[in-house]
Amino acid sequence: MVTTDEFEVLRQQIQRLKKELAEVKQRNAELERVRSSAAPEVGELPVAISEFEETLRRLVQRTAMIVQAEKCVIMVRDRETGDLVARPPAFGMTDEELREFRISPDRGISGAVFQSTAAGIFHDAATDERAVAENLVRFRIRNGVSVPLLIEKRDEENRIVDRITVGVLHCFNKRYGGEFIEEDVRLLERLSRNAAAVIANAQMFQEVVEEKQKLVHTLESLTAGLIFLNQRGRIGQMNTQARAMFAVPEDFNPIGRPIEEVVRHEECLKLLHRKLEELCHPQKEEEVGGIRQPDEITVHDKDDVEYIYQVHATSVTDDNGNPLGTVFLFTDITDLRHVERMKTEFVSIVSHELRTPLTPMKGFVRTLLDDENEEWYTREDRREFYKIIEENVDRLGRLIDDLLNVSRIERMGAAGLDMKWEEVDLRKAVEDVATVQRARTNKHTIVVDFDPETIVVETDPDKIQNILHNIISNAIKYSPDGGEIRIIGRLEPATETEPESVLVGVKDQGIGMTEHDLKAVGNKFYRTAQSKSIGGTGIGLFLVINLLKAHRGRLWPESEGLGKGSTFWFRFPVRQPRDENGNILPLTMDLKE
Repeated sequence: MVTTDEFEVLRQQIQRLKKELAEVKQRNAELERVRSSAAPEVGELPVAISEFEETLRRLVQRTAMIVQAEKCVIMVRDRETGDLVARPPAFGMTDEELREFRISPDRGISGAVFQSTAAGIFHDAATDERAVAENLVRFRIRNGVSVPLLIEKRDEENRIVDRITVGVLHCFNKRYGGEFIEEDVRLLERLSRNAAAVIANAQMFQEVVEEKQKLVHTLESLTAGLIFLNQRGRIGQMNTQARAMFAVPEDFNPIGRPIEEVVRHEECLKLLHRKLEELCHPQKEEEVGGIRQPDEITVHDKDDVEYIYQVHATSVTDDNGNPLGTVFLFTDITDLRHVERMKTEFVSIVSHELRTPLTPMKGFVRTLLDDENEEWYTREDRREFYKIIEENVDRLGRLIDDLLNVSRIERMGAAGLDMKWEEVDLRKAVEDVATVQRARTNKHTIVVDFDPETIVVETDPDKIQNILHNIISNAIKYSPDGGEIRIIGRLEPATETEPESVLVGVKDQGIGMTEHDLKAVGNKFYRTAQSKSIGGTGIGLFLVINLLKAHRGRLWPESEGLGKGSTFWFRFPVRQPRDENGNILPLTMDLKE
């Protein structure tokens, strides 16, 4: 018979078994819930990255609860450094600790588990060599269990053909002072398959997002306009340059809209539809009469500035050759066409500019030759004729010098200009130029406004005269109704970053400039729309800018708009920088250049 004591022992054992069975059932229920809430298998489509993060957060929390751990963290391989790094979300660890938790894949408990793909347990972080190598005690870790995160690739018959390690799953600090055991390892190995699936999908999703961002940034950074039309004629992509071309408002999203709703340029729409037709029904070159020149369209912006674009189109297909849509590329060839046009105009203008001084020269020479006996004209008349011939010879010489300087600048930049440095009284140089310019106009009042009166600078006397003549003569030329032309000179003290310099401005009351003119003025052969009837070669300010570069200076214009006059400012150092021997540094050696 069973005694009372034996019955009591059996009763206690039954109670203990019931309790253990209840705990096992609870663990199994938690495990099933984790498995049901885990991410889809690798082969399934990824969900939003925020859902991945939420899934991982729930997973690490429940994993820590199932194995009764105080901390749970996932480590993955950093693609750039190759290190194993802790990634959020984690359980029981701060963001700062996660940032510090990283190690080479050949060190520590993390590296051992990652490399061997075998689980590992350590019971004392202060004495276990692997835990010491990882310095886990800094995170207040006592013990832990770690399993690899493995992705298994299977064939059609569900046989494992490959295993890829994507990271390590750690659980640290067994609750209530306990130790991790093999049962914890088995639980974590089951859980790790779900974690690995989530990580793999998250990494795949992140890579897709990054590649898409790279593609978008690449398209947005193109200087050419790009429009992608899908098979239904709707916009699938339109970069910044294309939106600017067709004045698409910033708050308007063109994606998914028909091209006709976004591009309100009839010539462009006709061209796009024609190119779509050509791509759908390609013709041989001989059928269209030989090689066709690239198509071009002209677009005007809100300021009525003309832009010319060359248009290319190509079909886009997937890996199987199925059509996805058409890409149109708009390449800005405005500058190219303008240069071609301006070169043609330049040849005509230079021919006229060269002929202008030659005509009076030839006329007065012929007049003097016809008066062989010097009977028709007095000595004063002849002297006047010679003076006119001399002035036109000088004018012709300046034009030739300008053309030669342009050639040097094109070959070697401003450094190719030959500078003969001297100490020059800038006020006197300005007065000399102003005297010459006053003789050429009776409509303008030229005022010299210097403070201090005397500013001595290091410059090339001929080059500074060339700069002043160009700017002041332009002020006269582009102020056809006359008015005051004020030449301002100021001495500017040295600063921590800049040497002592001189600031000069030439202010007129002329035709003014548009915002577009302010940006383009100084480009070779460029002349404003308002100046086309005034004449000139379009190289004067181009030369001035490069002459000032040779002085280590710069030029900039200011204007409040058409009809409100202009001011051309320039600044350059009072003294040029020198080497240890006292010689002026060549322009190419000046780091600021």
